[in-house]
Amino acid sequence: MYHIIGVIKMKETGVVRRLDELGRIVIPKEIRKRLKIKNGDMVDIYTNDQFIILEKYHPLQADIGPLKAFIEALMVEYKSDIIIVDNAKVIYSTCNEIPTGNMINESLIHRVDNYLEKEISSKVGLEIIEGVKLEKDIYITKIFVNYEHYGYAIIADEIISKKQKELSNMLKTYFENLLEV
Repeated sequence: MYHIIGVIKMKETGVVRRLDELGRIVIPKEIRKRLKIKNGDMVDIYTNDQFIILEKYHPLQADIGPLKAFIEALMVEYKSDIIIVDNAKVIYSTCNEIPTGNMINESLIHRVDNYLEKEISSKVGLEIIEGVKLEKDIYITKIFVNYEHYGYAIIADEIISKKQKELSNMLKTYFENLLEV
Protein backbone atom coordinates (compact mmCIF):
# COMPACT_ATOMS: atom_id res chain seq x y z
CA MET A 1 0.00 0.00 0.00
CA TYR A 2 1.24 3.50 -0.78
CA HIS A 3 0.29 6.74 0.90
CA ILE A 4 0.26 9.69 -1.44
CA ILE A 5 1.54 12.82 0.29
CA GLY A 6 1.53 15.70 -2.15
CA VAL A 7 3.47 14.18 -5.02
CA ILE A 8 5.60 11.89 -2.84
CA LYS A 9 4.71 8.19 -2.71
CA MET A 10 5.62 6.59 0.58
CA LYS A 11 5.73 2.81 0.74
CA GLU A 12 4.24 1.62 4.03
CA THR A 13 5.38 -2.01 3.95
CA GLY A 14 8.13 -3.81 2.09
CA VAL A 15 6.07 -6.95 1.42
CA VAL A 16 6.08 -8.39 -2.10
CA ARG A 17 3.78 -11.28 -3.03
CA ARG A 18 3.56 -13.40 -6.19
CA LEU A 19 0.17 -14.00 -7.85
CA ASP A 20 -0.77 -17.67 -8.17
CA GLU A 21 -2.20 -19.21 -11.38
CA LEU A 22 -5.72 -18.05 -10.40
CA GLY A 23 -4.62 -14.45 -9.76
CA ARG A 24 -4.74 -14.76 -5.95
CA ILE A 25 -2.40 -13.27 -3.37
CA VAL A 26 -2.14 -13.75 0.37
CA ILE A 27 -2.40 -10.62 2.50
CA PRO A 28 0.37 -10.96 5.11
CA LYS A 29 -0.77 -11.77 8.65
CA GLU A 30 0.85 -8.60 10.06
CA ILE A 31 -1.19 -6.41 7.72
CA ARG A 32 -4.43 -8.31 8.39
CA LYS A 33 -3.85 -8.03 12.14
CA ARG A 34 -3.09 -4.30 11.98
CA LEU A 35 -6.19 -3.61 9.89
CA LYS A 36 -8.29 -6.08 11.93
CA ILE A 37 -9.21 -8.19 8.91
CA LYS A 38 -10.23 -11.70 9.95
CA ASN A 39 -10.93 -14.89 8.00
CA GLY A 40 -14.32 -14.57 6.36
CA ASP A 41 -14.30 -10.74 6.29
CA MET A 42 -15.32 -9.19 2.99
CA VAL A 43 -12.84 -6.97 1.14
CA ASP A 44 -13.74 -4.24 -1.33
CA ILE A 45 -11.39 -4.21 -4.33
CA TYR A 46 -11.13 -1.20 -6.61
CA THR A 47 -8.55 0.71 -8.64
CA ASN A 48 -7.28 4.25 -8.48
CA ASP A 49 -5.08 5.21 -11.43
CA GLN A 50 -2.40 2.50 -11.45
CA PHE A 51 -3.14 1.16 -7.94
CA ILE A 52 -5.24 -1.79 -6.83
CA ILE A 53 -6.82 -0.91 -3.50
CA LEU A 54 -8.08 -3.46 -0.99
CA GLU A 55 -10.30 -2.13 1.77
CA LYS A 56 -12.15 -4.01 4.48
CA TYR A 57 -15.79 -4.02 3.37
CA HIS A 58 -18.48 -3.04 5.82
CA PRO A 59 -22.15 -2.93 4.82
CA LEU A 60 -22.69 0.14 6.99
CA GLN A 61 -20.16 2.05 4.87
CA ALA A 62 -21.43 0.87 1.48
CA ASP A 63 -23.77 3.84 1.11
CA ILE A 64 -23.10 6.11 4.06
CA GLY A 65 -25.34 8.95 2.79
CA PRO A 66 -28.72 7.54 3.91
CA LEU A 67 -27.18 6.35 7.18
CA LYS A 68 -25.82 9.85 7.93
CA ALA A 69 -29.15 11.48 7.12
CA PHE A 70 -31.07 9.03 9.33
CA ILE A 71 -28.67 9.35 12.26
CA GLU A 72 -28.53 13.14 12.07
CA ALA A 73 -32.34 13.32 12.01
CA LEU A 74 -32.47 11.10 15.10
CA MET A 75 -29.81 13.21 16.81
CA VAL A 76 -31.88 16.36 16.25
CA GLU A 77 -35.08 14.66 17.43
CA TYR A 78 -33.60 12.95 20.52
CA LYS A 79 -30.81 15.44 21.27
CA SER A 80 -28.38 12.58 21.95
CA ASP A 81 -25.03 11.87 20.33
CA ILE A 82 -24.96 8.70 18.22
CA ILE A 83 -21.76 6.80 17.47
CA ILE A 84 -21.80 3.81 15.10
CA VAL A 85 -18.75 1.53 15.32
CA ASP A 86 -17.67 -1.82 13.94
CA ASN A 87 -15.12 -4.00 15.72
CA ALA A 88 -12.26 -1.76 14.64
CA LYS A 89 -13.23 1.85 13.93
CA VAL A 90 -15.85 4.57 14.11
CA ILE A 91 -18.18 4.23 11.10
CA TYR A 92 -20.08 7.44 11.82
CA SER A 93 -20.31 9.80 14.77
CA THR A 94 -22.34 12.88 15.63
CA CYS A 95 -20.11 13.46 18.65
CA ASN A 96 -17.34 16.05 18.12
CA GLU A 97 -15.01 14.27 20.56
CA ILE A 98 -15.25 10.97 18.62
CA PRO A 99 -14.41 11.66 14.93
CA THR A 100 -15.56 9.29 12.19
CA GLY A 101 -12.79 6.99 10.97
CA ASN A 102 -10.83 6.77 14.23
CA MET A 103 -9.78 3.37 15.55
CA ILE A 104 -11.75 2.01 18.54
CA ASN A 105 -9.96 1.60 21.86
CA GLU A 106 -8.88 -2.06 22.17
CA SER A 107 -10.04 -2.32 25.79
CA LEU A 108 -13.57 -1.26 24.78
CA ILE A 109 -13.75 -4.01 22.17
CA HIS A 110 -12.62 -6.62 24.71
CA ARG A 111 -15.14 -5.48 27.35
CA VAL A 112 -18.06 -4.33 25.19
CA ASP A 113 -20.24 -7.38 25.96
CA ASN A 114 -20.20 -6.34 29.63
CA TYR A 115 -21.65 -2.94 28.69
CA LEU A 116 -24.45 -4.01 26.33
CA GLU A 117 -27.97 -2.76 27.11
CA LYS A 118 -26.81 -1.14 30.37
CA GLU A 119 -26.75 2.48 31.48
CA ILE A 120 -23.07 3.36 31.80
CA SER A 121 -22.27 6.36 33.95
CA SER A 122 -19.85 9.01 32.75
CA LYS A 123 -17.95 8.31 35.99
CA VAL A 124 -16.80 4.97 34.49
CA GLY A 125 -14.54 6.97 32.17
CA LEU A 126 -15.14 4.69 29.19
CA GLU A 127 -12.80 5.43 26.27
CA ILE A 128 -14.43 4.90 22.86
CA ILE A 129 -11.22 5.94 21.07
CA GLU A 130 -7.76 6.02 22.61
CA GLY A 131 -7.30 8.94 25.00
CA VAL A 132 -10.85 10.32 24.75
CA LYS A 133 -13.20 9.84 27.70
CA LEU A 134 -16.75 11.01 27.07
CA GLU A 135 -18.17 13.14 29.86
CA LYS A 136 -21.62 11.70 29.14
CA ASP A 137 -23.61 8.65 30.12
CA ILE A 138 -23.58 5.89 27.51
CA TYR A 139 -25.90 3.14 26.29
CA ILE A 140 -24.55 0.49 23.86
CA THR A 141 -26.47 -1.97 21.69
CA LYS A 142 -25.41 -4.47 19.02
CA ILE A 143 -26.01 -3.81 15.32
CA PHE A 144 -27.12 -6.70 13.14
CA VAL A 145 -27.47 -6.64 9.35
CA ASN A 146 -29.12 -9.74 7.84
CA TYR A 147 -28.77 -11.51 11.20
CA GLU A 148 -25.00 -10.99 11.22
CA HIS A 149 -23.33 -8.87 13.92
CA TYR A 150 -21.59 -5.87 12.33
CA GLY A 151 -20.92 -3.47 15.17
CA TYR A 152 -22.45 -1.34 17.88
CA ALA A 153 -24.63 1.74 18.25
CA ILE A 154 -23.51 3.93 21.13
CA ILE A 155 -25.90 6.55 22.50
CA ALA A 156 -24.27 9.32 24.57
CA ASP A 157 -26.24 11.87 26.59
CA GLU A 158 -26.19 13.73 29.89
CA ILE A 159 -28.46 11.04 31.32
CA ILE A 160 -29.74 7.78 29.85
CA SER A 161 -33.49 7.42 30.13
CA LYS A 162 -36.37 5.63 28.42
CA LYS A 163 -36.00 8.13 25.54
CA GLN A 164 -32.43 7.03 24.72
CA LYS A 165 -33.40 3.35 24.97
CA GLU A 166 -36.20 4.04 22.48
CA LEU A 167 -33.60 5.68 20.20
CA SER A 168 -31.43 2.57 20.55
CA ASN A 169 -34.35 0.35 19.49
CA MET A 170 -35.02 2.57 16.46
CA LEU A 171 -31.37 2.21 15.40
CA LYS A 172 -31.49 -1.59 15.86
CA THR A 173 -34.61 -1.78 13.68
CA TYR A 174 -33.05 0.42 11.00
CA PHE A 175 -29.94 -1.76 10.76
CA GLU A 176 -31.90 -5.04 10.86
CA ASN A 177 -33.79 -3.85 7.78
CA LEU A 178 -30.67 -2.98 5.78
CA LEU A 179 -29.88 -5.35 2.96
CA GLU A 180 -26.30 -6.49 2.65
CA VAL A 181 -24.81 -6.62 -0.83
